[in-house]
Amino acid sequence: MLSSVFPTATIPSDGFFGTTFANWDSTDTHENPWVYPTSQEPVLSFSGSDDSTPKTNISNSGSDDGSPVVVNPIDERKRRRMISNRESARRSRMRKQKHLENLRNLVNRHKSGNRELMNRLRLALHHGQILGKENVRLRSESVMLRQKLWDLHQVIACMDMQ
Repeated sequence: MLSSVFPTATIPSDGFFGTTFANWDSTDTHENPWVYPTSQEPVLSFSGSDDSTPKTNISNSGSDDGSPVVVNPIDERKRRRMISNRESARRSRMRKQKHLENLRNLVNRHKSGNRELMNRLRLALHHGQILGKENVRLRSESVMLRQKLWDLHQVIACMDMQ
């Protein structure tokens, strides 16, 4: 019954605690990655009491053959920690993805602002060139008018002398 829900491939035990870890290369993300093989021998643990007698933590897995599955408290803590770490890593990836998306949006806004500023700069430079040409034309006209004014003053001065 559980074999249809849980992946069956496992990594060999670590040799110290006798734990067995699930295969993390499972492609189906909806499957539970934890496998407690029924062929594993019971794991002994010592309670914190004074008698120091080994206790075996055995629970029935509900499998079709009725064989018990051994769950060590250390394994359970490792399993919970691994699940917690996996969730933490997922949240970290989500934060990183959101941060990256925010940075991309910021880059796009800055590019758009930069284009707008470049267009305004081009327009200002164009107006500057037009005003520069107008300024040159007005200066040359001013020089010409001053020359005419000087010439007229000369004519008037000659007439006053006569």
